[in-house]
Amino acid sequence: MTNRRVVLGVAGALVGAVVVTGCTSDADVESSDAPPTTVAVSVAPTPPTAEESEPEESEPSVTLIEYLSQSGIGRTPLFWGAETGPVVEFDLPDGWSVGDVETFPQAYFAAVGTEWAFETDPGPLPTAVLTIQRLDRQVDAEELLEYAPGALENLPEFEIALDDDENTVSGFPSYALSGEFVDEEFGYMAVVERTAVAEIDDATYVVQLRVTTLSRDAEAVTDAVQEIDSTLRIEPRPSPEDNPGEGEPGEGE
Repeated sequence: MTNRRVVLGVAGALVGAVVVTGCTSDADVESSDAPPTTVAVSVAPTPPTAEESEPEESEPSVTLIEYLSQSGIGRTPLFWGAETGPVVEFDLPDGWSVGDVETFPQAYFAAVGTEWAFETDPGPLPTAVLTIQRLDRQVDAEELLEYAPGALENLPEFEIALDDDENTVSGFPSYALSGEFVDEEFGYMAVVERTAVAEIDDATYVVQLRVTTLSRDAEAVTDAVQEIDSTLRIEPRPSPEDNPGEGEPGEGE
């Protein structure tokens, strides 16, 4: 039996639909850009060995948070309404609403795709969660981005759809990774994460945007994810006299 699932993918600032095809069961997933090819090969039988070694488990990836901790680099999360740090925003697509801050306590901002609420088949809604961390000293962006994919790579049964380490957000270097993982409660989930490092006012900020959805909804939310990702912007905070008030992302667009 062949199972087809659509996974969100990021290519530069764009998000496309990538089809992942698995054979025999949902537990075995393989990605292929070419049609299957059958090749007949004649191989002489090999004698059985007394003991067959089990495949070694790969070491978990070092995450960005682990790297900062191991390097003794402190970090301070920023929240919406902060008077310091950059202004980070993205446009709010149709069918999405501002997320409850109590649901996303560590987020600078969050949005929820309420359009995908199905009463007959409930499940987690698509979410876009934006976090900002101010580091306690300046750190090279390339060094930080080396560890950007670690958190996603450590997700259960994570399989990469697209991996892009050569792009920017508002001129700042960033790393984008997308793929699919298996959630213990909800099954297959599609995820896109973009990490950017911004040097502003002699300080280093790590900006992360993660969009997560059920794999069944991935194709339907592709346009919304593209809008969120492509409109993500990081700008120095204007002085109070230049900006008397701030609205939420997407307002006044």
